[in-house]
Amino acid sequence: MRHAIIVVGSRKQFAEPVPDVVLRDNETLRMSTWFANRHQQESAQLLDDVGSLIVRALLVPILAYQFYLLVHNTKLWGGKRPLVFVRGRSLSSRLAAYAGSWGGGDVVKADSTDAAPLGPTRFVINADGKLELCDGETNA
Repeated sequence: MRHAIIVVGSRKQFAEPVPDVVLRDNETLRMSTWFANRHQQESAQLLDDVGSLIVRALLVPILAYQFYLLVHNTKLWGGKRPLVFVRGRSLSSRLAAYAGSWGGGDVVKADSTDAAPLGPTRFVINADGKLELCDGETNA
Protein backbone atom coordinates (compact mmCIF):
# COMPACT_ATOMS: atom_id res chain seq x y z
CA MET A 1 0.00 0.00 0.00
CA ARG A 2 1.22 3.48 -0.86
CA HIS A 3 0.25 6.59 1.10
CA ALA A 4 -0.73 9.83 -0.61
CA ILE A 5 -1.08 13.23 1.05
CA ILE A 6 -3.19 15.86 -0.71
CA VAL A 7 -2.19 19.43 0.14
CA VAL A 8 -5.02 21.94 0.60
CA GLY A 9 -3.85 25.52 1.07
CA SER A 10 -6.89 27.56 0.04
CA ARG A 11 -10.66 27.33 -0.32
CA LYS A 12 -10.18 27.10 -4.09
CA GLN A 13 -7.97 24.02 -3.71
CA PHE A 14 -10.44 22.50 -1.25
CA ALA A 15 -13.19 22.72 -3.87
CA GLU A 16 -11.10 20.96 -6.55
CA PRO A 17 -11.72 17.21 -7.04
CA VAL A 18 -9.29 14.63 -5.72
CA PRO A 19 -6.97 13.42 -8.50
CA ASP A 20 -7.70 9.92 -9.80
CA VAL A 21 -4.40 8.04 -9.75
CA VAL A 22 -3.54 4.57 -11.01
CA LEU A 23 -0.38 3.02 -9.56
CA ARG A 24 1.73 0.27 -11.06
CA ASP A 25 0.78 -3.36 -10.40
CA ASN A 26 -2.67 -2.30 -9.09
CA GLU A 27 -1.10 -1.18 -5.83
CA THR A 28 -3.62 0.31 -3.39
CA LEU A 29 -3.46 3.96 -2.44
CA ARG A 30 -4.39 5.40 0.94
CA MET A 31 -5.32 9.09 0.68
CA SER A 32 -5.15 11.67 3.44
CA THR A 33 -5.53 15.43 3.36
CA TRP A 34 -3.24 18.04 4.90
CA PHE A 35 -4.82 21.42 5.55
CA ALA A 36 -2.32 24.30 5.61
CA ASN A 37 -3.35 25.75 8.96
CA ARG A 38 -2.27 25.37 12.58
CA HIS A 39 -4.84 22.84 13.81
CA GLN A 40 -5.59 20.77 10.68
CA GLN A 41 -9.23 21.80 10.54
CA GLU A 42 -10.85 22.49 7.19
CA SER A 43 -13.06 25.15 8.78
CA ALA A 44 -10.07 27.23 9.91
CA GLN A 45 -8.46 29.88 7.72
CA LEU A 46 -5.96 28.31 5.32
CA LEU A 47 -2.48 29.71 4.61
CA ASP A 48 -3.18 31.01 1.09
CA ASP A 49 -6.37 32.73 2.31
CA VAL A 50 -4.58 34.71 5.04
CA GLY A 51 -4.31 38.37 4.02
CA SER A 52 -1.64 39.52 6.45
CA LEU A 53 1.99 39.07 5.39
CA ILE A 54 3.10 39.07 9.03
CA VAL A 55 0.77 36.20 9.92
CA ARG A 56 1.94 34.28 6.84
CA ALA A 57 5.58 34.84 7.78
CA LEU A 58 4.88 33.49 11.26
CA LEU A 59 2.94 30.45 10.01
CA VAL A 60 5.33 29.26 7.29
CA PRO A 61 8.08 27.75 9.51
CA ILE A 62 5.52 26.11 11.81
CA LEU A 63 3.58 24.58 8.93
CA ALA A 64 6.75 23.51 7.13
CA TYR A 65 7.96 21.62 10.20
CA GLN A 66 4.53 20.04 10.78
CA PHE A 67 4.36 18.84 7.19
CA TYR A 68 7.96 17.59 7.25
CA LEU A 69 7.11 15.50 10.32
CA LEU A 70 3.92 14.16 8.74
CA VAL A 71 5.74 13.01 5.59
CA HIS A 72 8.75 11.65 7.47
CA ASN A 73 6.60 9.68 9.95
CA THR A 74 4.37 8.37 7.15
CA LYS A 75 7.48 7.11 5.39
CA LEU A 76 8.74 5.45 8.56
CA TRP A 77 5.45 3.74 9.37
CA GLY A 78 4.44 2.85 5.82
CA GLY A 79 7.83 1.69 4.61
CA LYS A 80 7.48 3.51 1.27
CA ARG A 81 7.93 7.08 0.18
CA PRO A 82 4.54 8.82 0.40
CA LEU A 83 3.19 10.73 -2.60
CA VAL A 84 2.65 14.45 -1.93
CA PHE A 85 0.03 15.92 -4.28
CA VAL A 86 0.45 19.66 -4.83
CA ARG A 87 -1.74 21.84 -7.03
CA GLY A 88 -0.65 25.17 -8.42
CA ARG A 89 2.25 27.38 -7.44
CA SER A 90 0.86 29.01 -4.29
CA LEU A 91 2.75 29.52 -1.04
CA SER A 92 1.23 26.42 0.55
CA SER A 93 2.08 24.32 -2.52
CA ARG A 94 5.69 25.49 -2.45
CA LEU A 95 5.93 24.90 1.30
CA ALA A 96 4.52 21.38 0.96
CA ALA A 97 6.69 20.53 -2.04
CA TYR A 98 9.94 21.43 -0.31
CA ALA A 99 9.05 20.17 3.18
CA GLY A 100 7.61 16.97 1.71
CA SER A 101 10.69 16.35 -0.36
CA TRP A 102 12.93 16.95 2.67
CA GLY A 103 10.75 14.55 4.68
CA GLY A 104 11.31 11.79 2.13
CA GLY A 105 8.17 12.06 0.01
CA ASP A 106 7.71 12.04 -3.75
CA VAL A 107 6.15 15.31 -4.92
CA VAL A 108 3.45 14.94 -7.58
CA LYS A 109 2.10 17.78 -9.75
CA ALA A 110 -1.62 17.08 -9.38
CA ASP A 111 -3.15 19.81 -11.52
CA SER A 112 -3.73 19.82 -15.25
CA THR A 113 -2.31 23.26 -15.97
CA ASP A 114 0.55 23.84 -18.36
CA ALA A 115 2.58 25.65 -15.70
CA ALA A 116 6.00 24.17 -15.03
CA PRO A 117 6.12 21.95 -11.94
CA LEU A 118 7.82 23.14 -8.77
CA GLY A 119 11.51 22.35 -8.24
CA PRO A 120 11.29 19.19 -6.14
CA THR A 121 8.52 17.63 -8.28
CA ARG A 122 9.27 13.99 -9.10
CA PHE A 123 6.08 12.88 -10.87
CA VAL A 124 3.28 14.37 -12.98
CA ILE A 125 -0.12 12.79 -13.58
CA ASN A 126 -0.93 12.08 -17.22
CA ALA A 127 -4.44 12.03 -18.77
CA ASP A 128 -4.91 8.35 -17.88
CA GLY A 129 -4.22 9.00 -14.19
CA LYS A 130 -0.85 7.27 -14.29
CA LEU A 131 2.28 8.74 -12.76
CA GLU A 132 5.07 9.75 -15.10
CA LEU A 133 8.57 10.76 -14.07
CA CYS A 134 9.14 14.49 -14.38
CA ASP A 135 12.13 15.50 -16.46
CA GLY A 136 14.59 17.82 -14.79
CA GLU A 137 14.46 20.46 -17.51
CA THR A 138 10.90 21.64 -16.76
CA ASN A 139 11.49 22.19 -13.06
CA ALA A 140 11.39 25.79 -11.94
